Amino acid sequence: MALDFSDDAIPIDAQPDAPYTDEQCAYMEPNNSSAEAVAITPADTGPAAICDEAPEDHDFYKFTVPAATASVTVKINFTNRAGGDLDLKVLDAAGVMLAQSRGFLDGETIVCPGLAPRCDALPPGDYLFEVFPALVGAVNSYDISLMIAPM
Repeated sequence: MALDFSDDAIPIDAQPDAPYTDEQCAYMEPNNSSAEAVAITPADTGPAAICDEAPEDHDFYKFTVPAATASVTVKINFTNRAGGDLDLKVLDAAGVMLAQSRGFLDGETIVCPGLAPRCDALPPGDYLFEVFPALVGAVNSYDISLMIAPM
């Protein structure tokens, strides 16, 4: 008996494994620039995705830090498979970077105030965070965790 490994033998319904779904790519879109940042709360968790787009996909989210906040934690959870490393930045309302996490493992986390990566306490106001490819062409799905701890 001969086995057929040609393209003709692949079942028609077989799809290659993708790192994200269309629904994940569409989560809170358009949010591809700081001007298009979408307001989120700790209840908004995704799943979202950095998708294969031209120009390169970046996702921006806006959040508000109320008075009497002890700390803010922004985290993205993903599995860093081949070509899927994502990174994270926290920015002020004007788009100035306050902290960034550029690790190589699964997920990225920024705690303000925190030391690794360094981030000062965030006074009351509006802020952004950006999810972006670690390397050109990186794509992946991710979940969001925004925690705002009161004093």
